[in-house]
Amino acid sequence: PLIYSAPLSKLAERPVYLKLENTQPSGSFKLRGIGNSCQIAVKNGATHLICSSGGNAGMATAYAAKRLGVRATVFTMDGLPQPVLKKFHELGCQIYIGGPIWDICDKTARQHMAEL
Repeated sequence: PLIYSAPLSKLAERPVYLKLENTQPSGSFKLRGIGNSCQIAVKNGATHLICSSGGNAGMATAYAAKRLGVRATVFTMDGLPQPVLKKFHELGCQIYIGGPIWDICDKTARQHMAEL
């Protein structure tokens, strides 16, 4: 949905509307791009989607995987809040805590993919 922004409209001297990306099923704008990438991967034969993420990208991948009927594995960082972990599990996503920072999670995810 779009909402009208009076302060930004005044500043821009024209109507300004804001798109509420938080209303996406995965909770962020990431679903549009990642969802498209996941669709292409599945169309090309992927049956398991794997990614590294600090949260939003992983959630988008997990949501897309569930909708597309394939498995998802997300490598994420230490300290992810319990409600976020719960949502990943509700989407049927396998979670690995890959390390304290994203770079390490990404390296761990790539090593995992190389072993498949």
